[in-house]
Amino acid sequence: MVDLMLMFSSFFLTGLTTILIQMGTTIKYEDIDVRHPKLFLNVFCHQYILDPLLAFLIVLAFRPPITQIYGLFIIAVTPATVSASLQAYTVDANVPLAIVLSMGSLIESTIFTPLIFTALLETYQMVGNTDNNEKIILPYGRMFILMTSVMSLIGIGYKIREKCSENFVKKFSKFLLRLSIVVILIAFGFYYATKSYIKPMTSNNPHTFYGSILLMIFGQLLFAHFPLCYLEPKNRDAVVLVSSGRSPTISIAITALSFQSSKDLGDIIAYVLVYFVIRDWSTLPYIMGLRKIRLGYYCCKNKNSEEESEEQPNDSTLVEEGNVNSLEK
Repeated sequence: MVDLMLMFSSFFLTGLTTILIQMGTTIKYEDIDVRHPKLFLNVFCHQYILDPLLAFLIVLAFRPPITQIYGLFIIAVTPATVSASLQAYTVDANVPLAIVLSMGSLIESTIFTPLIFTALLETYQMVGNTDNNEKIILPYGRMFILMTSVMSLIGIGYKIREKCSENFVKKFSKFLLRLSIVVILIAFGFYYATKSYIKPMTSNNPHTFYGSILLMIFGQLLFAHFPLCYLEPKNRDAVVLVSSGRSPTISIAITALSFQSSKDLGDIIAYVLVYFVIRDWSTLPYIMGLRKIRLGYYCCKNKNSEEESEEQPNDSTLVEEGNVNSLEK
């Protein structure tokens, strides 16, 4: 009999590998600017101090099942990646700054993602009055290997861009992107075939399931705005989006690799998936509001009547111009 969860993990990690190499091929040397020590420190404090603390307080307040605790702690310590840069682009923020801050978050994650996750679980076990039946798993080694591999794969992609011709890199990047989409879709096909997502998504305690998610999402977004009042809007938006952003693919990869041998793997992945679906939809008004403020429109730029009149002069203007031309002659 085929182990569907094992097939899911294998295909998903393969898809993640291609995504990370492709991500590395998009990084340009001129975008790497490390002259922002205060902003790097700000992102670090949010992602590895404030957000894990928020997740821990939510867990103590709601006392959700252990699978949801794992999911929330994983999300809290997941670094930001290219997704934050894409959001920065959509709101006309400082994209190069978002890229370099995301890369800094990824580099820090090799040490701090497994370290903070372990500290959260250890602390919860001590002060959370857990039942004896709740077995706390500490996958420090697997997390460390995964986050180190993430940086190595991005580095491989960066080296390919550096050493190969622009035409080759463009074609290779497009191939990797298409391959990753196909492989990840196959992976989720195996996951949905397990039907392990049905139970956690139909929880008997929806207020703990969805409440913890919403508190984490908007708590992260709120805290990410402080203390950034001194920054110009483009830089502030970039820092906020990186500080509050998380990579869904890396969160799922951490879960798949760290809890591969656990019977609760399907439940934890379901929580992570629901989290990011709710996050995308619930924060959409915020992103659209930034687009309106920064760009002047929500979706597409519409030409107003004044712009149209400037581009297409009316008949009276043409007559006046004709008279002037005739007088000049």
